[in-house]
Amino acid sequence: MTLAIDIMAINEIPFVISISRDIHFGTAELIWNETKKNLLVSMQQIIRAYHARGFRVTNVLADGGFECIRNRLTDMGITLNIASRNEHVPE
Repeated sequence: MTLAIDIMAINEIPFVISISRDIHFGTAELIWNETKKNLLVSMQQIIRAYHARGFRVTNVLADGGFECIRNRLTDMGITLNIASRNEHVPE
């Protein structure tokens, strides 16, 4: 399963938005800020939602804001493909 993810702000409140390429299932996860810890927790929740439905996430398409969690995704067997540049996310 391949997911496309990004951070979207609604009324200055950030969300991690995802959609799967194959089944077009979308998610929106509230994050309090764009730190490495919050991005990782959000991704883990999204991945668990897919696993609970019998799907295995193997690829994630994202921008540079998600580079900071690349190693953790790799540890989970997920390949991160960075599609564009983004500013550094603080730890």
